Amino acid sequence: MRSSTTKGFTLIELTVVLVIAGLLFAIAVPNLSKWSDSRDYREAVRQIVSAANNARALATRSNKPVDLVFEPEQKKMAVVAAGVALDDGKIIRFPESLTLSVTSAAALSSSKGASVIRFYPAGGASGGDIELIRQSGVGTLIQIGWLLADVRQTAI
Repeated sequence: MRSSTTKGFTLIELTVVLVIAGLLFAIAVPNLSKWSDSRDYREAVRQIVSAANNARALATRSNKPVDLVFEPEQKKMAVVAAGVALDDGKIIRFPESLTLSVTSAAALSSSKGASVIRFYPAGGASGGDIELIRQSGVGTLIQIGWLLADVRQTAI
């Protein structure tokens, strides 16, 4: 006699697999959002440090002052020639979830609400502090020295 066996999964086996997949999905979604926020924060810090280093190099190469302009309320930044307003094509925008504050020389700001850190051809800068804070309160302080235009970052 032949035994009749059918191949496939039982309803209980399928239910167990679906429950396990649902649990994994429920755990992964909140962690994915935290990972995305963390990635955005790290990218913003990297962009600021990179822009400051690029502005210093550009000022030295072009033998003309270069500004790193911030508009903290609009959460945007750009590297422009000294005294020039922000150009839409060169603006870097930061995520809304981050808080940006800049301390710089008030005399260099060309418009209300803008903060400017100027890099000079001789290698110096006007200096300034940039604070980038996450919603959790954790953040980074990026300091640009006035004498050597060195860029340092410290956890807050």
